[in-house]
Amino acid sequence: MSDHRRTVTRRALVLPTWALLAVGGVVVLAGAWLAWLLVTGPDDDAPVASASSSPAASEPSATPTPEPTETTEPEPEPTETSEPEPTEPAVDRSSIQVSVLNASRTQGLARTVGQRVTAEGWTVGAVGNWRGYSAANTVHYPQGREAEARQLADDLGIQAVAPIVNGMSGQRLTIVLVGPVS
Repeated sequence: MSDHRRTVTRRALVLPTWALLAVGGVVVLAGAWLAWLLVTGPDDDAPVASASSSPAASEPSATPTPEPTETTEPEPEPTETSEPEPTEPAVDRSSIQVSVLNASRTQGLARTVGQRVTAEGWTVGAVGNWRGYSAANTVHYPQGREAEARQLADDLGIQAVAPIVNGMSGQRLTIVLVGPVS
């Protein structure tokens, strides 16, 4: 009978001597080159020698720097500034209809926020539920009405403003709520 257990022998890979010497030489040369680069540094700031034969040409010029002179111009006197004019026309909140949609599980959230929208001077056109996804409370706007949406978001303390998505009114600003408005 034969013994089913065998002694496992492990054989190591032994590189020839010439290969070890070649790898060692490359490592030494690379280390020497790297050390030379670190010691000498870049020569970008080194002055370039001039092709002139006179010794004075290689010395820095001794041109005196001019003294600063005082200006005789009078300083302008401060003037009163008037109130800056608004860059955007004021939004007529009462003429803009807003839909308030609840995308959370909090019952009555859209109705509560709708009352606040009315208190801020906006006109609530619809209150309901939103079945789509929204990551945060968001004011959605139809094309060309971003300024109005930003004003509504500022009035309510909502950070996100975005264009409308499928399923939203193309005429109204739409608030999608995922939680209470601060």
